[in-house]
Formats: sequence, C-alpha cells, structure tokens
Amino acid sequence: MATAQELVKQHRFLMLSKSWCPDCHYAIAVFKKYNVLDKITLVELDKMPPKEAAELEKQFTAISGRKWVPTIFFNGEVFGTEQTLKELESRDLLPGAFEKAGLK
Repeated sequence: MATAQELVKQHRFLMLSKSWCPDCHYAIAVFKKYNVLDKITLVELDKMPPKEAAELEKQFTAISGRKWVPTIFFNGEVFGTEQTLKELESRDLLPGAFEKAGLK
C-alpha cells in the first residue's frame, strides 16, 4: 500500500476525494472549467478497501492538519480545499494560482 506521503511526492497535483462528496464534485467542476482536470490525480477513498482507505485518510489528516475532502495538494504542499478554490475564483485569482503552481 502506498502511503499518503508517497502519493503526494509521486503526483505533482493530487486531490483526496470521495465519489459521493458534493464539495469534491465542485472542485472537479472547477478543474474541468479551467481545463486542468487531466493533470489532477484523484485519490477516491471510498473506492478503496475500507482498511486501506482508513489508514490513508489518517495519514492525509496528519499531513494536512484536518480531516476533510477534498484536500488538494500542489507540488508536495497542501494547496487547500474547495473553499480555497471558491475564494480564489471569487476574487479572480484562480488562473494565477494555477499558473504559479505550474498547472496551466
């Protein structure tokens, strides 16, 4: 089983998600809107074996400091959650943030 740290290191753009989560659907819609979804690796916890998912979620919580989906990582660092996307988009700062991260 890959650890959360390994996944963050291996994937430049990563989002911790659950397929039923409305906030995750919002984040995916934003990534689609800006044509960057194909660069984001989704880790769908609810589609993994329960034991593995629970362990990964615990590790991601330790890394990010909160138990929340979606949690988004850019370049090995926590970028934020759907709230981060909403805030940046409302201030028209999202394209610049994506460009700065190398996502665009």
